[in-house]
Amino acid sequence: MIRSIVLAATAIALAAAAPASAAEMRVKVAGKSAAEVRAEIVKAASTVCWQDIRGEALAGYMYPACIRASVNDAVAKINNPALSAYNTANPAAGAVASR
Repeated sequence: MIRSIVLAATAIALAAAAPASAAEMRVKVAGKSAAEVRAEIVKAASTVCWQDIRGEALAGYMYPACIRASVNDAVAKINNPALSAYNTANPAAGAVASR
């Protein structure tokens, strides 16, 4: 059973190199469905990525890419087949949580 995960997010360099951070957020996921776990991961990634890249000249472009990369990385680290399948079927591109 998944107890908790640590979501580590760093800025994604697109056209210009952005400073990377080691921001982390702990997400409790015990007893939650794959959809609920992924929603919690997206929410955490949204928060961490925004804190990391706000104020950057290309933040509007970097923010969605940071979320996608962070969500995919966290899902891969959990290594849960149901969560991986759900994440593949529901890409993070349009699932940006509010800042």
